[in-house]
Amino acid sequence: MTQAAQRPAMSVVALWRFPVKSMQGEACDELNFEQHGVANDRGFGVFDVHSRTIISAKREGRLLEAAARIVSDEVVVTLPGGQELEPGDVLDECLARWLGRPVRLVDAVSYGVATFESQNDFERDDSVSESWEGVEGRFVDDSPLHLLTTADLARLAAERSDLQWDVRRFRPNVVIDAAPGTLDAAGPGQRLRLGDVEIEIQEDCKRCVMTTRPQPGNLERQLDILRHVSKNHDNVVGLRAKVVRTGVVHVGDVVQLLD
Repeated sequence: MTQAAQRPAMSVVALWRFPVKSMQGEACDELNFEQHGVANDRGFGVFDVHSRTIISAKREGRLLEAAARIVSDEVVVTLPGGQELEPGDVLDECLARWLGRPVRLVDAVSYGVATFESQNDFERDDSVSESWEGVEGRFVDDSPLHLLTTADLARLAAERSDLQWDVRRFRPNVVIDAAPGTLDAAGPGQRLRLGDVEIEIQEDCKRCVMTTRPQPGNLERQLDILRHVSKNHDNVVGLRAKVVRTGVVHVGDVVQLLD
């Protein structure tokens, strides 16, 4: 039996995109993987006029109360209360009124490299900010893709069954059904094939305050989520990656580790 045949089978069980940074996204049956990541993923962000930053729910947790989806290749934002709007002056006015400061929706391609902010202490929303620059083309913090496995969530749930280990806390692009330990040794440079698409692991995914935020659908604020991950897993859940060969990935596609 070959080494490849001995490897546990893996498959794609969920695909997510988040058209506006830090808003709720949408689960999809298929996604187009482009050079800069998933098409229409983090393609828009809320620009704060005063701080000159792209706001994220790391600092402004209310963004998670809004949602965004793609309809006929256009982004549609659903605000708290249910109002649905496309990008434009009306949406910008509603966002500014809701958040209580001058903001507007901007697209990542036209904007260029963004600056993001997060509080220094995840347990205190009023702690001082730290800032960093993102990358061109998408409003992602660093890597274009984020992977999570069913084994990741199952292990965490077994360790702390009193907490809500909902996939929405972690905001992955791809959820892979994998047996425990299957991807534990996948480090920088390791390549995976998802259907016809190839990706390359860049680094472990360090977690942040986003995982603790309350969200619609009865997700509570749970600081112990990040306390547990920091203490027991070196603050790592999931993997960050980049696209090596573009194409379309479908839910159900086989995932293979490449030699």
